[in-house]
Amino acid sequence: MNITFWNELADHYQRETHIATDDFHFGPLLPGDKALGVLPDSVTGLDCLEIGCGAAQNSLYLAQRGARCVACDGSEQQLKHARGLAKKLGCHLELHCCDLEELPLPPARLFDLVHSTHALAFAGNQQQALRSWAARVKPGGVLLISTVHPLAGSEWLDIDDDSGIFVKDYFHPATEVSESDRGSSGSSRAEPISAIVQYLVDCGLIIDRVLEPTPPAAAGQSLRDSVPYWSAAWEEHAAELAKVPYTVIFRAKRPEATAAAFAFAPTARANADRCLDRPDPAAAASERRALAARRDSLAVRARAFRSIRDFFAQADFLEVHTPIRIPTPALEDYIDAEAAGSHWLRTSPELHMKRLLAAGYERIYQLGACFRAGESGQRHRGEFTMLEWYRANAGWRQVLDDCVRLFRQVAQAAIGTQQCPFRGQIIDLAAPWEEISVDEAFRRYAGVDLDQTIAEGRFENVLVEKVEPQLGIGRPTVLSEYPLACSGLSQPIPSRPNRVERWEVYAAGLELGNACSELIDPAEQLRRFLACAKLRAREGREVYPMDQPFLDALRSGMPPSAGVAIGVDRLIMLLTNASNIDQVNAF
Repeated sequence: MNITFWNELADHYQRETHIATDDFHFGPLLPGDKALGVLPDSVTGLDCLEIGCGAAQNSLYLAQRGARCVACDGSEQQLKHARGLAKKLGCHLELHCCDLEELPLPPARLFDLVHSTHALAFAGNQQQALRSWAARVKPGGVLLISTVHPLAGSEWLDIDDDSGIFVKDYFHPATEVSESDRGSSGSSRAEPISAIVQYLVDCGLIIDRVLEPTPPAAAGQSLRDSVPYWSAAWEEHAAELAKVPYTVIFRAKRPEATAAAFAFAPTARANADRCLDRPDPAAAASERRALAARRDSLAVRARAFRSIRDFFAQADFLEVHTPIRIPTPALEDYIDAEAAGSHWLRTSPELHMKRLLAAGYERIYQLGACFRAGESGQRHRGEFTMLEWYRANAGWRQVLDDCVRLFRQVAQAAIGTQQCPFRGQIIDLAAPWEEISVDEAFRRYAGVDLDQTIAEGRFENVLVEKVEPQLGIGRPTVLSEYPLACSGLSQPIPSRPNRVERWEVYAAGLELGNACSELIDPAEQLRRFLACAKLRAREGREVYPMDQPFLDALRSGMPPSAGVAIGVDRLIMLLTNASNIDQVNAF
């Protein structure tokens, strides 16, 4: 999405286009939801997320009917109009200026309705965008997308007093390029309907409506007062839009529970039809180029893995491997596990490794795959590589010393230097690392009180939007002394029982790792698990079974311990100056 183009276009667009807030619009000159009936019958109390909101007229329509609305757009100038309109209507909207493929919301923040009107075509990678958007839909929730119809880019012809369209290549529509008055350009592309359907199905959604609406019959009259989205420029094309659709609408639902994903059982013939050889030379060539471009990053990754193992061997740590498919994931407020039949894929090896500590293991580490549902984007993958290590009879400060020495050794071995170009700056791992408490960071960078922010339910939003971008500038930053309310597995600080012995490390605003002195009180751990279960149930998210073997291990006695979890893919991003996590993975 070209942000400069939309910032320059925003004022003209909002001035020349009439978009109503008393109906939900789907595209130029089309009937609104009052006629089409695509939205839920009632939106009162629903959590709604709009992506590519412009001036947020659709979110304001929902907010006026009792929905709690979050709206995102890449253009700050568009959001300026949204703020003004919200103030005029007396509505509250939570607005975010962001990359539409990388939403600045906690991964586990889910919504009853995720909707987007004509933003998908501007995404650089529509499959990735839909994966990111679909990940925000609650079980039982709806993803509602209207986007440019693939026929919209066809050429309109008048031949021998008859008119119609010429389609050069339906399956590979050309990219449309537009220019603002100031010369900036923006591009859009319409994917084939079959491609969008497949993307949605691959996201685990069930499509229940696909519409190709046409403008209402007007008998020569202007449509200005009969549709929620109108402009004079579009009015000139009303006759064409009545014959060839410009917009296609998809409504898809997330099954109520994981098992419900299998409720739509395809026939044997449908299964067989999926197993066909459909050569795609263009896709094969594209993959070959992408894999070739990753050779250097994969070489750095391999050297880093060797150095990690060397580091822990020198420190007399034992490498362990714990189950990947587990009977119950850890109960955490905002981390969701990926189902695997009757089990789940692990989100972390943490609880198994703590059972080893309770059994007398003193220094252990693990390097392996972990999985989290609904995480995708430039910094997140549903499958990622985690490094975790634990020291018995140690605390959070000792494992911080481990981390500093590890990062420096791995960088030197993998790229030959401890000065890492990353995100337009040099991150000097050899320099003394900065440390700042969460309380101080919230005061300094967001101008807010931490405890008040937690009480208002805004901790994650403020952290992601205001604080994290300021961390790790020129050298790593250690963000320490986290609030107890956000740290379910950490030991409280003796002198500050509402803060815990926990730190996270950042480089250029990117979180790389998380560590703490481990909670070893079984009664307090049970209390926190039960509180988490209540929160997840209240928010309509899956509540996992209690991990009884872990609790029993705590009851049998676990020594004071500390542990660290490092996102290895992100560490490799730092070492290779990668902007996307996919660039440091082969596939």
